[in-house]
Amino acid sequence: MKPITTMFIRKASSVMLLASSLPFAACLPAAASDARAAAPAGFVWTGGYVGIHLGYGGGRTTVTELDGYSFSVFGDTAFKFSSNGFLGGVHAGYLWQSGQLVYGLEMDFTGADIDNTVANSMIPGSDESFSTSIDWFGTTRARLGYSIDRFLPFVTGGVAFGHVKSSYDDNDAGQDNHAVADDVVAGWTVGAGAQYALTDNWSLRAEYLYVDLEDSQGSFETGGDSFRYDFDNNIHVVRLGASYRF
Repeated sequence: MKPITTMFIRKASSVMLLASSLPFAACLPAAASDARAAAPAGFVWTGGYVGIHLGYGGGRTTVTELDGYSFSVFGDTAFKFSSNGFLGGVHAGYLWQSGQLVYGLEMDFTGADIDNTVANSMIPGSDESFSTSIDWFGTTRARLGYSIDRFLPFVTGGVAFGHVKSSYDDNDAGQDNHAVADDVVAGWTVGAGAQYALTDNWSLRAEYLYVDLEDSQGSFETGGDSFRYDFDNNIHVVRLGASYRF
């Protein structure tokens, strides 16, 4: 009887062990399904990258006289003019992907030839002129996009900085007065674009940025009086780029 009892206990234990393992086994397909659902579908954008970009920039400068001097017979103390030119530079960043949401950080440095000199059109025949020159700028931006396989539309924004030289020149009656602001200034930027992955490593992009740089000031003194000028500069940037992901 003793061997029969022992055999019965062993079989009962095996049945109980098998029964207890069934719920765990049933969970395995569900867990695998959840893991597949969490993984991003299609092309994966996660990774670091470097690249180059080329484009065109249009600048807008507003010159404001701060001491009551008028730029026209109507009492205007502000003058606005445009500038433009080509630009090119480098960029680098890192992207993360969660589902179809893609986010990351990017830095860029851009050399530019955005400049112009114009006469004071508010006083016909005047020898007054205004000028601006932006020879480089850079940005540090967050990027947020929505992956459609290899196509990635995105928005971006962050801080900006750049070197700006602006001036007011008055050569009327041989006065030769100059107010020059030559500074590296900070600012902010916002924009949008789209990127397409040609291969697992190479991608192309097109983007627009609005860059608003802080005001700078210049002044001159004549006849015991001081005249101060505020220069406000912003840039509209359109550029194409190529990036290599590593």
